[in-house]
Amino acid sequence: MMDDIMTRPFNFRMPREVIFEAGCSALAASKAAALGAKRPVFVTGRSMAESSELARLLDGAKAAGMEPLHWREVEPEPPAALLYRAAADIRDFGGDCLIAFGGGSSMDFAKMAAVLAKYPAIRVDEMVGSERVPARGLPTVMNMVLAHLIRSEGASREASFGMSFGGLLNMLLDPFFIYDWGLGLKMEGAAIATCISNIAATSYLLYYLFRTRRENVISLSPKYFRFKRSVAGEIFFVGLPSSIQFMMSVLSNAVLNYLMAAYTASALSAVGIVKKVDMVPTYVVQGICNGVIPLLAYNYASGNYKRLWRCAYFAGVCSLCVTFSYLALCESFAPFIIRIFIDNARAVDLGAVFLRLHCMSTPFLAIFFLVIAFFQATGRGTPALFISFLRKGAIDIPFMIVMNAVWPMYGIMAVQPMMDFIVAVICLSIYRIVQKKDRRELELKKTA
Repeated sequence: MMDDIMTRPFNFRMPREVIFEAGCSALAASKAAALGAKRPVFVTGRSMAESSELARLLDGAKAAGMEPLHWREVEPEPPAALLYRAAADIRDFGGDCLIAFGGGSSMDFAKMAAVLAKYPAIRVDEMVGSERVPARGLPTVMNMVLAHLIRSEGASREASFGMSFGGLLNMLLDPFFIYDWGLGLKMEGAAIATCISNIAATSYLLYYLFRTRRENVISLSPKYFRFKRSVAGEIFFVGLPSSIQFMMSVLSNAVLNYLMAAYTASALSAVGIVKKVDMVPTYVVQGICNGVIPLLAYNYASGNYKRLWRCAYFAGVCSLCVTFSYLALCESFAPFIIRIFIDNARAVDLGAVFLRLHCMSTPFLAIFFLVIAFFQATGRGTPALFISFLRKGAIDIPFMIVMNAVWPMYGIMAVQPMMDFIVAVICLSIYRIVQKKDRRELELKKTA
């Protein structure tokens, strides 16, 4: 079955023209006419329905001899029923071109409405729609926040158990909620199982904080809440590098997938598999580095710099052991690892090369995560922010474009180890500078 999917011919067209300039929306009517449109449908939300710019676009379409329709019912996180209604209205009108006007909601809605207008048999309510999500994300966010708070008290075992408990429960509930031998709720069942698991994990962590409330420094009692701009600013500034790191990673991966999409479906599948495999050492190393942050912070605040450096050194050795073991495994058994996920020969060949290239970055990644953790633990937000921004997005995106031209396809995957090596050298250099500064402060304290 997989071989058939991977070799079946298909056509896929991406927009080739992007116009960016003031007032360029006025070109929408002429661009639609150039495509042969006679009955364009302008898709907007209610807030944009009275826009003077939209009125000019509609007038321009009429002046070009077209008969436009304005569909103005888009709403954020639309239910599937609204998509069906829009598709029916477009079919009844005989629309031959959709023009989305507004923000992301209108553009995404118009794409899906265009598909349903042409293919009404598709049951989109089984795939998308706000009604498919039974609950909001508060438990997901809260169990991570509570786990970090508990870990900061030194209770790493309880924090880890709470997070692991939610994940294991999710794995047990998923089959029961998804498959027909259970409740048979399919995608909705997966969402419900995830929600229940997150609530269970959050409940355990809240219970732990309540049970140990007389022993802990941290309290969730509202009477202790004080909003101080200096405290909030410090939390934001120290935590910002992690946010930047995540956002830039998403942007970088999006560009990587876009560049790889120009090649074969096998290449794109291979990249996805490599990224999934890479999550294992990445999350293990992140766990080690995040777990040592409270210990580093405690020793730094108490002025015990020697123990601070020993803790950082030990965490670094553990992280490097994990990453070098992963590197040896991937370099030795890359085809076997890829074949676990896919049995297409071309995808396996490409995936093996991609994995061997990509895994070379993991030892440098261990250095990056540890240095970021060290700076966050010691309240040094500026170098952490600089390094986070440097590793992803700022340099690697243009580098991927260049390497893709120099070494087509393979060069894209070679960028990450090169970038991580450069960033690791910078991390160690900054760390040594900071360490020398701390050593001088330690000597001054001894002589004082």
